[in-house]
Amino acid sequence: MNFHLLKSFVTLADSLHFGFASQTLNPSQPALTKQIKRLEDDLGAPLFRRDRHGTELTELGRYFLGEARPLVEQAERVFSQGKRAARGEVGRLAIGYSFSTVDTVSRVLPRFRERFPEVEVALHDLSSAEQMERLLEGSLQAGFVRLPVQPGLAHRRILSDRLALVVPRALAGTIKSFDIDALQALPFLMLQRSRAPGLHDHIVRFCASRRFEPRFVQHANESLTILSLVGAGLGVSIMHESALHSPGEKVVCLPIKDADARWDVGLTWRQTDIEAGIDSIVANFVALLPHAEIDEANDAANNKANNEANNEALSPAL
Repeated sequence: MNFHLLKSFVTLADSLHFGFASQTLNPSQPALTKQIKRLEDDLGAPLFRRDRHGTELTELGRYFLGEARPLVEQAERVFSQGKRAARGEVGRLAIGYSFSTVDTVSRVLPRFRERFPEVEVALHDLSSAEQMERLLEGSLQAGFVRLPVQPGLAHRRILSDRLALVVPRALAGTIKSFDIDALQALPFLMLQRSRAPGLHDHIVRFCASRRFEPRFVQHANESLTILSLVGAGLGVSIMHESALHSPGEKVVCLPIKDADARWDVGLTWRQTDIEAGIDSIVANFVALLPHAEIDEANDAANNKANNEANNEALSPAL
């Protein structure tokens, strides 16, 4: 049965006035009359009784209205939800994040949840490499990762992060920068590679480029554990600066300003999803992201600094 015929019938049954019903439905009054006549022909009996006093429902019309109204209301709800889903206002979004992007997620996600409360967001703690693999296979829709991304993925850069030296406050007066001579004699604390492989490998590469071989005496699975151990005077560490907004009273954070101590953080998604308009939820999420904190001019400066650093002879100190 034609849904439009049912809707025309319910609308007319509510108003019992062909003129008012046609204005609500938009077709002309003669077109509405034809629709009702067609429905009556399909049923085999009249739904309305029309005379000089007006229009009223027949016994069949009253019975049929009770059956038809829930169908029309349900169909309108389904269509409305379908339109909302197409706009990305309802549904489910699986997002990945890594250890070094937790701070970014904590700032971006609440804005999305406030704007689209009917989108269920599922968070998955994965390394950047694992996120990109799952994005390409389709089990994730978006991911917060260390840039760059793999081919086939689009991204929006959000901010940049960098390595920072974390030392006990008691040593802050004696260690002002990445002083290898001073650090060489101190115990070194580091996160397990399984917890943050991208960050771990970045630290290892950075130390190797400075010909610094730290004494790794303690590994931990959480950044808070590292900060507690450093604050207790049990060693020093290198961490990502974004995790050190509130390191505590017993710890001092010394940013490492070398170009190769820096990396970009962004949101990534499968390129074809946005281009084809398949995943409007991802498009809405991307639209709410803040603009990157580093503009193109800074990009050029950073690229130049990277090139210069690569061309210089290896130095034992920062």
